[in-house]
Amino acid sequence: MLSKNRIILIITIALCVIGASAKEVVFSKKHGIISNSFFLTMSVEGGTLGEDECIRYSRLGDVPVSTSTTYTGKIRIDKTTVIRAAVFKGEEMISGVTTATFIIPSKTINQSNTPSGYPSEWGPYASIKGTAKADYEMDPEMTGDDNLRSKIIEGLSAIPTLSIVTDKDNFFSKEMDEEKGGIYIYTGAPVGQGEGRDWERPISMELFGGSYGHDITIDCGIKMHGGHSRLAEKNPKHSLRLMFKSKYGPSKLKYNVFPEGGPSKFDKLVLRCGFGNSWQHWSDDNRIRAQYSRDMWARNIQRLMGQPCSRGLYVHVYINGLYWGMYNIAERVDDYYCSSNFGGEKSDYDVIKVEEYGGAWIEASDGTIDKWNEMVALTREVPKDFAKYRQLIGVDKDGQTIEDAEVLLDVDNFIDYMLINQYGGNTDWDYHNWLAVRNRVKGTTGFRFICWDTEMIFHGAGDNVLGTYNSSSPTEILRNLMTTQAFRHRYMDRAYKHLVMEGGLLTAKRVEEVWDSLYHIIQYPLYDEAARWGDYRRDVHPYTSGGKLNTVDGRFMTERNRLKTSYFPYRTDNLIQQLKDKGWYSAVEVPRIYINGEESNVTDTISVNDKITLVASKTVYYTLDGTAPVSWFADEKGRLCTTIKKSSGRNILEEYDGSKGERVTLRAITKGDDDWSPAIERTFVIRELVTTDIVNIIDENYSQGTKNKDSQSEKCYTINGHRIPESAAKSSGIYVKGGKKMLKRK
Repeated sequence: MLSKNRIILIITIALCVIGASAKEVVFSKKHGIISNSFFLTMSVEGGTLGEDECIRYSRLGDVPVSTSTTYTGKIRIDKTTVIRAAVFKGEEMISGVTTATFIIPSKTINQSNTPSGYPSEWGPYASIKGTAKADYEMDPEMTGDDNLRSKIIEGLSAIPTLSIVTDKDNFFSKEMDEEKGGIYIYTGAPVGQGEGRDWERPISMELFGGSYGHDITIDCGIKMHGGHSRLAEKNPKHSLRLMFKSKYGPSKLKYNVFPEGGPSKFDKLVLRCGFGNSWQHWSDDNRIRAQYSRDMWARNIQRLMGQPCSRGLYVHVYINGLYWGMYNIAERVDDYYCSSNFGGEKSDYDVIKVEEYGGAWIEASDGTIDKWNEMVALTREVPKDFAKYRQLIGVDKDGQTIEDAEVLLDVDNFIDYMLINQYGGNTDWDYHNWLAVRNRVKGTTGFRFICWDTEMIFHGAGDNVLGTYNSSSPTEILRNLMTTQAFRHRYMDRAYKHLVMEGGLLTAKRVEEVWDSLYHIIQYPLYDEAARWGDYRRDVHPYTSGGKLNTVDGRFMTERNRLKTSYFPYRTDNLIQQLKDKGWYSAVEVPRIYINGEESNVTDTISVNDKITLVASKTVYYTLDGTAPVSWFADEKGRLCTTIKKSSGRNILEEYDGSKGERVTLRAITKGDDDWSPAIERTFVIRELVTTDIVNIIDENYSQGTKNKDSQSEKCYTINGHRIPESAAKSSGIYVKGGKKMLKRK
């Protein structure tokens, strides 16, 4: 006998093959968040119902069948509801299934712990005796509080909603069967029997609402995701993976999920539940640190550094209309992610990670592990043979890229990745929770590392993870490469850029800015998460330690204030000192730039009459042509470049004749007694040398409505990217850039 899931798949495949009927069910109102009850009506797109045809619908999440309720008139929607409907001719479904979820926040917050038809217990524990007690309710202690109730209601519409609609047995059936078992009962945990690890189930997924106006419905598959977060005793709120396959619906999701741009086609997306440092975590020392932004912070910082990352989006997740909490949609880093983000075919890529089922070992989840092993082996030779470092990154003795050379490591990406984890003091890494990717076929781009599962960070401002070491992992690669000056100085330069320079992404100001930007997104949704899961360890399953009620205004704000007063203000300086103590960062002072006697860290536009000097306690060397002052590729002790100059305290622009144009790239470094400082780099624009030839006359009305004396809209010129009215450009001979007047060269 065919299972219900198998029947649904057969119907789905048949509809894909023959094409869905023109008679699709149309609802009078789309999915969404609504304030009050309303009446929903249904009609048929493309005509009227024929003989023996009718609309049947379900309010339980399952696909309508021939015995489902027949639609005879408007339906009252007075609570959070899912509706699925289809056209039937006799007992045969002749259309696709139309699905819509309607969220009424004022009713959602009253969600009880005994929803009709849902089990009072979930799956068996894997590492302890017993069975998980089910938890569905929104905590009445919070939702009944007049001060909290309005925040909880507001929070439900503050970020997008992701609704999962499916037969409830797909999640909660206790039949231990690969086709019929519930994936929330048999979670596929990495310890115990592991039942359910790869079980997939069909769903309808809706994503709607939020500040970006998301609005999509798609049929897809779903399965459990994660490692130890699947253990029912450790975590009742599990991560999930959405899979877009032709057997469920479209083979790809073609939709702009993420506001940061990037590829808009996906074959998988991960719904991250937030396990480490969360309110439902099994250990109270994690619960008191709950902020729900740590992992997202790391991924955002990596993106802002200009490195590839897994983009993320906060959403509220519902399962058949039951609120399940705040999640984070993330791109799953695999071969499809690589081909979408970097080009080429899926089969071109190696994706390396740590597999934790049945132990822990490094594997290629996609592609092969051969080049990874070759890369690690090559780094082990670097301490004895410096030429191996040049081979690793594909450069010659002058540090120039060798055309078509095989590159095994993207050094700048690797350093930035390590600095993020070192700054955060990541304690759940790198024996696992890391990813590296490389185009094996093209071969000219080395392995790149992508932050993943970076939840266990920002604990103590003095935490030091520089001693972390795991064989064949990022920390071993770092230790091997730190033996060579070429890598060490590149590491110092990147550390200076991110930790010291004004605007550096790991300076206290920028770290806190990114942190606060995430908080402002979820400040109200956090009240919903607290109402859903904040009481779990107190009221449902304490596990190893009796829990307290976790609230936003209580424990969350205590931790947020700790980070803003005791972590962020001190962490950068602490890390710099740790790097110096380790010998990974020079104590030699970097050159300071003075313009007309005042130290300058940000000025980029100067006059030829300005006086620029370099100051340091030791000898300063510099170039004005963008060349690195010192190279370590031919001589590890450092070789001065041919255009280098020694600073004498005089104006460095005295020797600049303007022959190289309006832009001057200064690079400078300080020579200590037995070491060099990090190198600094600054590009200046000399305003008198700016070329502003008038180009590209545009035969359009001026976009801002500038009028001439005859009250006619003027043409405008495009001058260095600025649109300037014709009369103003010709008469004044100037234009404005960055608030400064620029002379137009005749």
